[in-house]
Formats: sequence, C-alpha cells, structure tokens
Amino acid sequence: MTAFESPSAWTRRSVLAGLLTAPFVGLVNGCAPISTKHSETSGARKALVYRGPAGCEGCAETLAERLSQSPLGMDVAFIGPDEKFPLEASALSGVALYAQPGGGDDIPAAAQSFPSDFIRGVADFVMAGGSYLGVCMGAYLAGTEGFGLVNEPVEGQANVPGFPVTDSTAQVVAVTWDETSRWTYFQEGARLPKEGAEAYAHYETGDIAAAYYRFGEGSVGLIGPHPEADKTWFDDDDLVDPDGDDWKYAIPLVERILS
Repeated sequence: MTAFESPSAWTRRSVLAGLLTAPFVGLVNGCAPISTKHSETSGARKALVYRGPAGCEGCAETLAERLSQSPLGMDVAFIGPDEKFPLEASALSGVALYAQPGGGDDIPAAAQSFPSDFIRGVADFVMAGGSYLGVCMGAYLAGTEGFGLVNEPVEGQANVPGFPVTDSTAQVVAVTWDETSRWTYFQEGARLPKEGAEAYAHYETGDIAAAYYRFGEGSVGLIGPHPEADKTWFDDDDLVDPDGDDWKYAIPLVERILS
C-alpha cells in the first residue's frame, strides 16, 4: 500500500492525493463469496474506509491514517462512489474491517446515498464474521436507519439532560474511556444503545459513548465522539484539547472487534 504522510504534513481539510489507491492483493469485483478474515499468509489485516458524500471532509483520511498506524498496522484503502473500490458487496471479499467515518447531520439522506445492495452486503459481511467500525455518523448508520447492525435507531447525545452540548457546534466533552477521563472532540455524536452493548466509554451523563456489539458471527464497534481527531481538527475549530491525543483510548475497542 502507498504509505501515509506524517500527520504533521497535512491538515483535516487538505487533499491527500495518491493515498490508498493501490488495490489489495486478491481483492476482486467478481462474485466470489465474502471472506471475512485474513489468511495466515496475507500479512497485514485489510480494511476499507468509506469516503464519499455520507462522510465529512477529512474524516475518512484521518480514520484511515489511524488504522494504518501501529499498533493496528492495517492495510487500508478507500471505498466509495469515486474510489478504486466501488460500493459493491463484492469489494468486501478478503477484508477484515469495514469502517464508516464521521459525516453530516442528515442520517436518512446519508443512508439513502448507499446502493441498497451494498447496505445488504455490509450486513451480510458482518453477519458472516466481518468487523464494522462506525464513528459518529458511522455509529448512527449502524442502526435501523442504515445498515441494521443494531436493532434500533441510534440517537444523538446533544440536548440530553445534564449533557453540556445543546447544538451542532464542535465541542470538547468529558468522556471516560474505561476508567480514564479524557476531553474528547465531539460534534453531534451518538448516544449508543444499551441493549447488547459491551461499553468501552461513557459520557458524563452515564450514557454509552463507545461500545462493542455482536451481529451474527461478526463484530461491531461504535464510537459516538471523535477520539481519532488530531490537532488539526482542534485548530480548525478553534478548540483547545487540555489533555492531548485520545486515539490510544479507542484502540482496545478496535482490537476487540478485530479479534
């Protein structure tokens, strides 16, 4: 795969030309059955990160960068309407993880932007043993309005009684990851369902901010806020991050869904 640039070499709103354009070895667009786990000889686990109209500017690139870094070290490519890998179920063959990054605030419109065959393909992929990672909009789309990986709509955390955010502006909020409290980037983040959840993080209200779920033979990891946000996100929104980068606190959840 093409190597990522150092995070210091680009910003959230920059265009990352040439990243993640090389095809996976053995990944085809034919009718081969979906394979959800990498083979012992395939090297790095393969991940597809959605990039398209249902995502926000820079969100796909940041998430892809994080997944490619140590300790995850995944072999990452983009999937989307204008990407090397199209929104077709067959593109998921041989992939360990499908990742849906953050996006806008219109969940039904985002869901409708995906071909119906691909929506069913993602559900089949996870059902058969694949892994899904959804961050912010990606968490909303895991609900019944999207891929149907959890059995209820995923609601928002803003305006919940006792929560400090009441609008759609970007904020820094308190999130407890396991037993560690961190100030984490938040913008219209999801409040995750309790049913079936193995919680990895909570908002200060006690609502679930990050969790693991089972779907068939597969695994679903959902994150409401943005622990993947790097310094450029905070700079772009004139926010101060009091305690630094949060991604390492989300890694145990990603490793859990990949195990």
